[in-house]
Amino acid sequence: MLVMPKSLNTLILTALLFITPTYTNTFVRAQLPQTSTSNPSEKILTKDELYFGLSKPGGKTVSEVEWQLFLNRVITPRFQSGLTVIDAYGQYLNSSGKLAREKTKLVILIYENSPIKSSQIAEVIASYKQTFQQESVLRVTTTIKASF
Repeated sequence: MLVMPKSLNTLILTALLFITPTYTNTFVRAQLPQTSTSNPSEKILTKDELYFGLSKPGGKTVSEVEWQLFLNRVITPRFQSGLTVIDAYGQYLNSSGKLAREKTKLVILIYENSPIKSSQIAEVIASYKQTFQQESVLRVTTTIKASF
């Protein structure tokens, strides 16, 4: 066993006191961002995106006049509180496996969810498919938080 003189032990202990920090309590606080989780103007609503292809069988297309008539007679009466229409271009594989590319009208609807609204959207889709001999209308539904 190695025995060190008392003075060397005292010197090592003194050195350790100077090397070791005297204040070791560290407080870490998580700070939340300054955003409100209860904004009274925010509502949970439903958002539907409807993609209406403008190509008709036989190479013809839905004209701008035909589209406006459909919008005014079929969609707007069901969604008088508002909607957005965007001109788009899309592509998809049709039922025969062929890649179809076409101009598209994207209609965005934001509303309070109800069976009536869902039924009205189904009516719009069925009417468009029948009127313009369409294979399908893509419908994308999401739940959103919106404020006005």
